[in-house]
Amino acid sequence: PHAKNIIQHYIEYDPNFAPISKIEAQNQLEILEGRLSTAQSHIMKESIRTALLALAEFHKKRGELREALRRVFRSREYCANGRQHTQVCLLLVELSADLREWSSARDSITRAEHTVMGDMDDPLFHHKLRAMQGLAYLAEGRYYDAAKSFTSVSPDLTNQVNSVISAEDIAMYGSLLGLATLDREMLHSLVIDGTFKVRLELVPDMREALRHYSRAEYGQCLSILQHTLKRDLLVDIHLHSHVPILLDMVRDKCIEQYFQPYSSASLEKMGSVFGCTLEEMEMIVVKLIGNGSLGEGARVNVADLTLRVESGDNLEKKTRRRARVAAAKMGAHFTRSAEGMIMRAACIESGVTIQGEKQRRGGRPRGGRPQMHDDDPEMVVDDDPEMEKGVDPIEMDGSDSDGDVMEIENPNEF
Repeated sequence: PHAKNIIQHYIEYDPNFAPISKIEAQNQLEILEGRLSTAQSHIMKESIRTALLALAEFHKKRGELREALRRVFRSREYCANGRQHTQVCLLLVELSADLREWSSARDSITRAEHTVMGDMDDPLFHHKLRAMQGLAYLAEGRYYDAAKSFTSVSPDLTNQVNSVISAEDIAMYGSLLGLATLDREMLHSLVIDGTFKVRLELVPDMREALRHYSRAEYGQCLSILQHTLKRDLLVDIHLHSHVPILLDMVRDKCIEQYFQPYSSASLEKMGSVFGCTLEEMEMIVVKLIGNGSLGEGARVNVADLTLRVESGDNLEKKTRRRARVAAAKMGAHFTRSAEGMIMRAACIESGVTIQGEKQRRGGRPRGGRPQMHDDDPEMVVDDDPEMEKGVDPIEMDGSDSDGDVMEIENPNEF
């Protein structure tokens, strides 16, 4: 009833429309099936292909996309020239995209790219495939590959594949993905200064964001993305689920570019530039330090709330010192191991062993020392008080310290 009231608000509701449409669709389906049967009985390849494509178009209009895909897939066997191959390949990719079966779409694109088409009469065929391949990469989260695909599409491709992706979509997807994934040099060569810049006329807000980014005006760039473009991007059919991730990637990239020429920066000042509170900026910076985006020596000074990065000389000194400590520990461990093996070999050669199993079975007398018997083939050695406690004589050496700092003679020799 609610839907009926909404429809009646715009047009007059016709209760007979649905049953009449079903009857007409059934009659049309019978006619198309009859044409296909006639073509198959006469073994006419061109007629069979045409009948299958007509059935695919019928099912597509009714929203029966999987049945339409099956019909188009069968029609590929009856293609006789390059033009027919290109038509079928594009239909397969388009239906796979509508079904959100991106793996099938990429398989169809790969098969189409490697198909020999000597008389192909569509010069934009491969550019259409690149645009659709960019959609598949975008859906799979491969943003860098998607950016490369969209930016490589020829400007001559406008609305030839409007049922899948429009010229404005190509411009928006290519510029946003490029801003999020490409470095500054590639962004200028492929997007801002390349052939793709013609498409930026279709998305003026995105063009302004790119202009601010190229001028290192990162606050204005993020402001346009967050307050002007984000609302439209969130309702985009292909981009809506990726918008938060891509905007975070752009923000992190801007912070990296902003901090690159400095050795120290105030978190409060950075928050004012990027439109974040002090706590939010601190969390973002900690995340970037954790994944190594700000360099190895980046640290947050919580005392004065600044982001600092150590100089290359200090980092080199720390690296060399860690190497010296690791080498010294390795040498001490090797020395202890060698001494232990020599001591064990000497004890075995002299017939001096510890009968631990016999001690556990027989126990100890009240005197605290085990009884010695001359007729025993092996003598129990228990003179060392530390041995009674089960302490390894090798572990008694305190030369190996578990700390990170080790005293090394003449550290300058390294």
